[in-house]
Amino acid sequence: MKQIRRTSRIQLATFFAVTAMSATSRAGAKKPSGAIEIQALRPSFDKCVDGSEGVTLTLNNCIGAEYDFQDRRLNVAYRLLRQKLPASASTTLRDEERAWIASRDKDCEPDPQGGTAAMLDANQCRLNKTVERAVELEKRSAR
Repeated sequence: MKQIRRTSRIQLATFFAVTAMSATSRAGAKKPSGAIEIQALRPSFDKCVDGSEGVTLTLNNCIGAEYDFQDRRLNVAYRLLRQKLPASASTTLRDEERAWIASRDKDCEPDPQGGTAAMLDANQCRLNKTVERAVELEKRSAR
């Protein structure tokens, strides 16, 4: 039991560190001239996480709300990009998206022995990968 609690604390500390670094890097990042600004996580997510006081249920609610938003964002970006492409490239994108979903789900599968911290990690992983994919598709669509 001590190992699970220790792991949970480490996972939560990692989660908060990554979230803090993400917010810091977004705040201090300089954009090259002519660069398209694409925001990753919304400020409301950072605010939700900051207000969670480390409560797992609250953190999962923050992640869930942001995931729902980012999943819709990804789907819009995917549809827009597919509409711009010729039929063969559109089919290739569809196949690429299916492979990406399978990879995301495999990479973000929770450790069955990990308890609630593993679920928190898995949900954060799905969110991060969804944000990365949405940004990638938005950039491709903007070309």
